[in-house]
Amino acid sequence: MKILSVIATNACGWPNLTKLKNGQVLCTYFNAASHGLEEGDLVCSVSDRKGENWKKRSVVAKHPEGGNRMHLAVGMAHNGDLLCMNSGFFVKDKKFTGFSGHWLSRSSDRGKTWNVDHFPELPRFIRFSIPYGRVIQLGGKKLAYSSYLSEGKGKSSKSWMVISEDDGRTWSKTLKFGSNDSNEATLCKVEDGRILASTRTHVDHHVKLCEFSPQRKKWKEKGPLTLPMQHPADLTILTSSCLLLTYGIRNRGLMGIGARISMDGGQNWQAPWLIHQFDGSAQDIGYPSTVSLDQKGTLLTAFYTDYEPKIKQKPNRYRVISKKWFLKDWLKPSVLKSISDDARLRL
Repeated sequence: MKILSVIATNACGWPNLTKLKNGQVLCTYFNAASHGLEEGDLVCSVSDRKGENWKKRSVVAKHPEGGNRMHLAVGMAHNGDLLCMNSGFFVKDKKFTGFSGHWLSRSSDRGKTWNVDHFPELPRFIRFSIPYGRVIQLGGKKLAYSSYLSEGKGKSSKSWMVISEDDGRTWSKTLKFGSNDSNEATLCKVEDGRILASTRTHVDHHVKLCEFSPQRKKWKEKGPLTLPMQHPADLTILTSSCLLLTYGIRNRGLMGIGARISMDGGQNWQAPWLIHQFDGSAQDIGYPSTVSLDQKGTLLTAFYTDYEPKIKQKPNRYRVISKKWFLKDWLKPSVLKSISDDARLRL
């Protein structure tokens, strides 16, 4: 069994995992070794049902001339279609020259082919914002994802939950959250109807938790989940009450992927631990995305790095990597027992 697997080489990444209905896992990512200052596409690769043996599948969004497609929010519509809200930059001589717009890619064949809508129906101010994280299912035919705008270094950043009421055909409603200090938020709906957002902050780059109450129909800030320079984060539902937070640790000398568990729907969180430590040669890492592979606590986390010594590669060569890991290897027996009391997991 492989613990570490290479998804893509020479790709900076920002990987986004989606578990398909047939048990395979789809990873969508940016295929250039650059933080957005080169031309490149959004592409996807697919694993087997064990989260291994990755194979390139298709181009999700092909870049326009002089631009790229790199920002993404991915999920599944109620009818089973895969959706990828995406955006990118126009670039020249490795310099940003403008935004290349907000597109919607849709696949009805598990990511083998994609139809791209270059002009999806969106509120005007969202068209040049940056989608991030997951497209999540709400009640009825409702879907939601998050998108943000940053006003530059030292200034504010703003996030919105963007809502569709027709299974992703149109996106007409927005709800702002994060108090003008928020970006790269991943949404998650918990069993009692609340929506949580693990939200990167703009000032010191820690992750905070924001909560939307369906009763009050308002967002509320719940407090920090990580220390400064530990970002961004993903939220994964393990059981009806158990949530997993995975996040990048980008403090110099401590580069790695961290994790925390909540056993009460995000109200309280266990102490953090480190699921992956990077070699000191790694200068750029993170952006984890995590899915649950089975009911035995087997998890798959994708991330990117410019150096990983456990995989043969040259320094400063970007790769998107997946890591398979197991809850039982990291949690105390008492915590495992509390989680396994829920019928969804048999630990």
